[in-house]
Amino acid sequence: MTTDRSVPNTPAPYQDDDEIDLLDLLIVLARNKFFIIGTALLFSVIAAGATFFMTPAYKATSRFVPVRFDSPISVGIIADVVKSRPLLSDIVLQMKLGEIWNTPNPNTAIKSLGDSISFQAEKSSQSMTVTAELSDPQLAADVANAIVAETEKRLYTLHEEQLAFVRKRKVSLEAELREAQRELTKAEESLAKTVSSYNESTPELKKELSDYGSNPDTEGITEGISETNTSVLQQLPDGGAAYLEALRTVRTNETFYYSLISQFSKVLEQEKAEPISLQILEKASVPEQRSKPRRTLIVVMACFLGGFLGIFGAFIREFARNAKKNPERKAKLQELSSAMKFSCGRKDRT
Repeated sequence: MTTDRSVPNTPAPYQDDDEIDLLDLLIVLARNKFFIIGTALLFSVIAAGATFFMTPAYKATSRFVPVRFDSPISVGIIADVVKSRPLLSDIVLQMKLGEIWNTPNPNTAIKSLGDSISFQAEKSSQSMTVTAELSDPQLAADVANAIVAETEKRLYTLHEEQLAFVRKRKVSLEAELREAQRELTKAEESLAKTVSSYNESTPELKKELSDYGSNPDTEGITEGISETNTSVLQQLPDGGAAYLEALRTVRTNETFYYSLISQFSKVLEQEKAEPISLQILEKASVPEQRSKPRRTLIVVMACFLGGFLGIFGAFIREFARNAKKNPERKAKLQELSSAMKFSCGRKDRT
């Protein structure tokens, strides 16, 4: 009797048909390497040629520091002045930018100038920059310097206008102070007459009233009156109504008078304020290199885009090549190709 010594068949390891093999992908890329490289070079050449038709631009920057010794300076004020429409309008007229840009509409020239101007304040220091980006390098430098000079003039004009308002307010406050002082004097005299009008035979009563009326720490008319003063007021024929009314008038005039003095002190401080001056650290010079178009960056980005599209196209080509070897898929490709065609008429059905 013979025994079967043959080795049993071992099952092959499981392999997923949907698993992507990296080696297959590399083979596809290797087969289509010239197609991928050619697509990337084609995009690079097209991008490089397109840059020659783009209008070049040049940046000129002027750097300065605002100076004001009496108070801190708000960056927002200078930024608003730099980008203000009146300033841009004056620059357009002074430099005849409408004629240079061949734009008869002044609003168009002002908008173009505003779009080409940028303002920046350094966070680490107090320096600020004004940058002009134009197609003419000399014009860019001239515009940047002109804007800084015009900004300083505008800041001085704003200071003069504010100073005129402050001086006008000062004159008004002086007149109000004189009138308030007269009213306060009248109120004090009325209070003194009210006190002296009471019976001369009650000196203690007059002394209590005089002490109460001259107390500068009294808060309100009736607040803070002691029991003694309350009893004194009750002894008066009218219950102290005339006295309290006179005292109320004095306190009201005093409050108004001292509030005017406080306002007058602030006006005096504002009158001493100095205008903002701009200390130029670096004038804008004529730029030698263009700021855009950035030809190298554009060509590199186009090369990457072409390479990506080339890789995508390589896989499409490989898929189409393999599909043609399969009769079933070949028929489907032909059906898809015919379905994608635009027919001018409808075929008659038999």
